[in-house]
Amino acid sequence: MRQDNYGYLIHDSVSGETAAIDTPDADAYMEALARRGWKLTQIWNTHHHHDHAGGNKQLKDATGCKVVGPEGEADKIPGIDVAVGGGRVATLGTLEAAVIDVGGHTKGHIAFHFPTLGKAFVGDALFAMGCGRMFEGTYEQMFASIQV
Repeated sequence: MRQDNYGYLIHDSVSGETAAIDTPDADAYMEALARRGWKLTQIWNTHHHHDHAGGNKQLKDATGCKVVGPEGEADKIPGIDVAVGGGRVATLGTLEAAVIDVGGHTKGHIAFHFPTLGKAFVGDALFAMGCGRMFEGTYEQMFASIQV
């Protein structure tokens, strides 16, 4: 999505629930949902930057979905309904994701780890060739977050 971002849909076939992980482009999500015949029930934001939460309002207005995001950035996440932090669990139907604090890129950045699926959604905490650029956190905070 956009020129340099990814957006993901996670669908629980048992419950029919679907979550968007971060929202760089609401229109691209709406097109993908329509192609698959899925209804968006949740948005999970990893951090507050516009290229990760900028589509929240449009998607929430169109679908009535619930927005889940980092408790340390709740005041910066558009439309947030549920604030979560490290050690908590985010649930999508029958799927559970461990919430991990990965601050550094932003102070309250979180990641969602699905241990049973072997998948993690880390936002801008990690990239294919390294860690994300620091904007708000400290080097110590970022180093500690990638030790998990």
